Amino acid sequence: MIENKVKGLGEIVLRVNDMDKMKQFYQNIVGLELFNETKDFTFFKIAEGYNGHTQVLALFAKTNADAFDKVRDDIKQQHTSLHHFALEIDKKDYSDVLERLQSLDIDCVEEYFEWVQWKSIFIKDPEGNIVEFVCYNNKNE
Repeated sequence: MIENKVKGLGEIVLRVNDMDKMKQFYQNIVGLELFNETKDFTFFKIAEGYNGHTQVLALFAKTNADAFDKVRDDIKQQHTSLHHFALEIDKKDYSDVLERLQSLDIDCVEEYFEWVQWKSIFIKDPEGNIVEFVCYNNKNE
């Protein structure tokens, strides 16, 4: 059993149709730091992770094989089980992030989740994946 052994999220991988467009979005709109790239992969640093492992968002060209040597080059939004992924931000940066996204004419949806006291901004990347910016927002503090 691996209960209580997981220390954090190591990496998120998106298989992409248009590497250049997606790279520009995550680098210039989301503001992630380019970590490593080849013609088939682009890695962005999200944050320092557990015990020296960097948390990353990776973009994989649709022609790359997965860990089980299968190539799935029929990328269509309706063929994925990805609902969204969230990037944690500081509460003090929430307004700045929202204003920046709105100034770029990016459609934003805001939501507050009372049960965990999270405040979120949702956007879509160029290929329709939903990206959430989330912060802890205890209204009593």
